[in-house]
Amino acid sequence: METISERLPVYFHWAPLFILALLFFNYIIGVTKAIKSPLSRIPGPWYAPLTTLHLNYAFAKGTIWKAVEKSHAKYGPIFRLGPRQVWISDKEAIKAILMTVDLPKVTMYAEISRDRSSPGLFGEIRPDPHKRLKKFLSPAFTIAYVDGLEFLFSECVGDLINRYVDLLSSPTSRGQRELVVTDLMQDLHSLALDIMGECSFGNGFGQTNKNKKLELEFDEGIWRSIPTAIFKGMTRRYQFVYIKRLLRRLGLNIEFDWPREMIAAISAVAGHRKAKPKSVRPDLLQHLLENGERPDSGVKMGTREVVDQMAEILLAGSETTSGTIACFFLEILRNPEIKEKLLKSLLVLRPSDPIVSSKTARTSPEYEYLEACIKEVLRLHPIASEMGRRTGKTPINLMGYYLPAHTIVSASYRQLHRDPKYWVEPLRFWPERWLDPRPSDVPAPE
Repeated sequence: METISERLPVYFHWAPLFILALLFFNYIIGVTKAIKSPLSRIPGPWYAPLTTLHLNYAFAKGTIWKAVEKSHAKYGPIFRLGPRQVWISDKEAIKAILMTVDLPKVTMYAEISRDRSSPGLFGEIRPDPHKRLKKFLSPAFTIAYVDGLEFLFSECVGDLINRYVDLLSSPTSRGQRELVVTDLMQDLHSLALDIMGECSFGNGFGQTNKNKKLELEFDEGIWRSIPTAIFKGMTRRYQFVYIKRLLRRLGLNIEFDWPREMIAAISAVAGHRKAKPKSVRPDLLQHLLENGERPDSGVKMGTREVVDQMAEILLAGSETTSGTIACFFLEILRNPEIKEKLLKSLLVLRPSDPIVSSKTARTSPEYEYLEACIKEVLRLHPIASEMGRRTGKTPINLMGYYLPAHTIVSASYRQLHRDPKYWVEPLRFWPERWLDPRPSDVPAPE
């Protein structure tokens, strides 16, 4: 009996080999172009023109900063780590690509979004839509607007303080207080999520105070799970960026949608707000529901597109804040003399006292050293190690090198913040650098 494979035309048997040969030929052409590229003048490892596999793996694992740090130590302020991937840490060069030349974002930002054609502010890489989206969202990020939400901040911070009071008031064992252990990073992460929920979604997510009753007209469990769903979705998109690109070249477009329950929860909130407009809090979600338009077409945003915007804002607002505060406590614990000086400069408050407002912290002289400590944390521990840009269709000259069109240029500002060329004792946690006036024995940064 004749098999299916025997009935197929002969050329079908050779099709896989032909495809592999075509891919290999395409790879050889790419390598040849990369080797002959003007980027070959830039220092870097020998395999840089040959492949991006090492970069794909490092980005997916979140360890790219380690490779970049080692490469800067070996090759200097500019190096090549891929066929068209360049990193820089020179101050003037970074200023040029971010401000003077103002290169557009790399396409990887858009890949993190659910829909590349309708990303949030973080993922939008098209210059004009990004400007329109930034203008539309900017009212929710002014200092005056944030100051107006102070009561929400205080309520969430109060929940965390009360939780710590309960932990420290636990029964003693044989007359001795038992050791209290808590995950500070998780605590800060939960606090940031609840603040973002209150300020942007109209309701906290119940992360800090698990026993707090949420005023919802649908399943409370679904609402509490929204942050987890957002972070899992973002993580998957980040990890599979390069796989998605490869599959798209083969004609397969993969998208990671939000969970149906999450879409239903946001839709329920939107429906409730439309039904009872007088009871609505004027927050970011309401701004998007009433006035949100796609920045590329002007078409009114649907529920998924509203969730896209809110998800990126939630990620950016919570991760950056909690990560920075965690690093703040880490440095304070590593430097007991700074801890002592900081505590002496601050008021001693009881758990029941009102939370210090952000306006007071910004303007009162007694918080100057606290602000200096925060700035030094941001210098040593920027929330991201780099910022990716691309030359687009126009080549540029940078640091004496010719960068052709479609070159990816990453600004290594973590390396810049730790460069001894600009900072005396760059790895030292030294808040006095930021005081005004600066102590006479503290050198000014370059």
